[in-house]
This record gives sequence, structure tokens and C-alpha cells, in this order.
Amino acid sequence: MIQGTPRLTREELDSFIAMLTQNTGIIPRSSHLEGIKNYIEKQLEKKGISVVEYKNKLVTDKKLFSELINESTVNETYFFREEKQFLLLRDKIFPIWKATSSTLPIKIWSAACSFGEEAYSLALLAKNCGVNAIITASDINSQVLEHCKSGIFKSSSIRSVDGSSFKDLLTPYQNDGKIQFDSEIKNCISAKEINLSKIEEAQTQALLPKNQHIVFLRNVFIYFSQNLRLKILNAIAEKCLADNGILFVSMNETAQINFNEISPLLEKVMDGSIFYFKKKSLEVKANG
Repeated sequence: MIQGTPRLTREELDSFIAMLTQNTGIIPRSSHLEGIKNYIEKQLEKKGISVVEYKNKLVTDKKLFSELINESTVNETYFFREEKQFLLLRDKIFPIWKATSSTLPIKIWSAACSFGEEAYSLALLAKNCGVNAIITASDINSQVLEHCKSGIFKSSSIRSVDGSSFKDLLTPYQNDGKIQFDSEIKNCISAKEINLSKIEEAQTQALLPKNQHIVFLRNVFIYFSQNLRLKILNAIAEKCLADNGILFVSMNETAQINFNEISPLLEKVMDGSIFYFKKKSLEVKANG
């Protein structure tokens, strides 16, 4: 048994971070390292085991490693974040879909959904626009996925500035300082645990949503290497997006994308100040 409160050395912490990055692709920011260190030290103390013993358990115990992942990922988001992209959906993309494909559901993937505000924002907006949406919400963090399934959020998930254009859509679901969605909204959304860093592996590819008309992949690239960003973008283009499908990334993350190396299936589109990728259609590819 380990006596007293264990203290990790920098080398030991680095070895845990290397394990985390190898298995998730996540490269934690320096500001997050202290929190990860504190969590590991508490686990060592709680379980009364050494650093080596804990590492061995992480290798063999999927649940234990999942708990470390949950503690190491940052999950701060809110409804209708980067609202300009939602305005584009409301004013152009959803109306076009309704006019041309109203008999079909639009398939949308929130690929790093965190607690689920993004997925529920999409479901609310689709309903408001008269569009039938099938939404997949995925994340590597199992705890936030359970929260997403509940459909219950704190009022702090609403911001007074960004996202305020859509606050009226949330009003019917607000009560006693929380937002609680009914079954009509929740039934539009299915939650799925997906590790984007393993997107090229067969086991992960079997889980990927296919033929998606819209993919939101936002506020996650900051934790990945340039090489992994490209792998994820290209895999989504090839395996997940339908022809003419649209891929949104965070406006803050466009500088982290090497446009010279992305899949030729993706074309860059600027609509006013809004940037997104669009997958070229089969006809364009055949004639291109």
C-alpha cells in the first residue's frame, strides 16, 4: 500500500500524457496539465497503488482508462455557439433542403458534441424550419454522452451574446433555472461514443455515421496534431459526407488546417463571413 499522498514527477506525468495522446489523439493544453496531475494523484491515493500499477491497470481496464479520458477532456460549450453558422442553416441551407428534399430527413452529425448543446441546437433549429432531422451526437467522453441523452441542461448553457438570436427557441423548454427537452426533441438525437483519433481503424469506421448531409466538427482540432486533423477531415469526406454534404469547423480553427493537403473531395466555400467545406458531387468528380 502507498502511504501518504503520492506526488507525480514531471517525467511520470509526461508518461501518462503520452498514453492519453496515443489512445485519443488529445494533446492537452498546458493549462490543463495540473488538473490531470491532481486527478491521477488522487487515484493513486484512493486505490493505494504505485504509478506502475496504475499504468498497468489503465492498459487492461477499459473503464478505468475511460475515466481518465473523461477527466482529461474539456467540455465547455453552449447553445447556438458561433451563431453565424446557425444563421446560415436557418436562412439558406434548411430552406433549400425543405424546398428540394422535404420528403427526406436531413442527416446531421455533431462529431464532438460535448454535453450536447450543439446537437440540441441543431434539432431545435431544424424543427423550427420545418425540417425532419436525424442527428447523431458523438464524443469520446462517455460521461458527457450520458448528459446529452438526458436532455437536461443548466441555464448557464445560454449566453447573452453569442447564440442570442435563437434564445426564443429555447424559451418553451426553460423552467426553474434549467432547460429540459421533451421526447420530440430528444428522439431526433442518438448519442454514440466515437474516438476520432482512431477514425482510420475498421472498428471505428463501423461506428461512423454515413451519408451525412451536414457535419459539425468544431472546437476539437485545437487538441490534435496537424497530421491527425488531416486524417479526420479526409476520412469524414470519404466515409461520412454525402455528395454535396457540408462540413462546418470552428471559425477559430481554420488557421489550423493545411488546405494544401485536404482531400480533393472537399471544396472550400465562403458565404459572406462564414466558411465551410462542401463535398463535391459524383458528377463534379467525374468531370473534374
